Amino acid sequence: MSRILLIEDNPDQAFVASRFLERAGFAVAHELTGAAGLEAARVGMFDLVMLDYQLPDTDGLTLLEKLLPFGAPVILVTGRSEAQLAVKALHAGAANYIVKDSHYLAKLPDIARDTLERVQAQSLDLIPPKLELDESETLERFRQVVRGALAPLVSVFHERVNSQPFGDAVEELERVLSSAEMVLDEELEVLDQLLYEAMSKVLATAQAQA
Repeated sequence: MSRILLIEDNPDQAFVASRFLERAGFAVAHELTGAAGLEAARVGMFDLVMLDYQLPDTDGLTLLEKLLPFGAPVILVTGRSEAQLAVKALHAGAANYIVKDSHYLAKLPDIARDTLERVQAQSLDLIPPKLELDESETLERFRQVVRGALAPLVSVFHERVNSQPFGDAVEELERVLSSAEMVLDEELEVLDQLLYEAMSKVLATAQAQA
């Protein structure tokens, strides 16, 4: 039975995540802080670490560097607006990442299983051990998403401001900004999913070529 160390400061999410993983056949140990998680990784024998990026005493990238020497592959768990952090984590040595969307808890067992199988394959030299994502290309893709989301709203704002008194224009600006926030939130969720799919395709291609 594979042992997973879950480092997550939200007790409710940790409880549900543990239940999903345990029902899939994993043994789960949970720690609420980075310090406690690091100590557990040091003294325990874990096959996999699931690391939340937002912790009360540290951040996931900082803790990732300290966890890697213990040998267990690390999956970084990020929020919807942290796609670039996930890419940085992959460059820094994380084995995988998962985005906290509305369905992420149910996907944890599959992500854990796929990651363990891939890491084991790497140790047997079945697929290349180093896989890269182009960070500059990812950033440009993000900029394009933001421009595409904002362009129609900016156009509407200019049109309405030019035809309204100043006081009404200020109120219109507030409404446009509120709409922009909702649009960007939706676009970021799509971008997170695209990044995850791109990474999965890279891994699948590398495995097929092995």
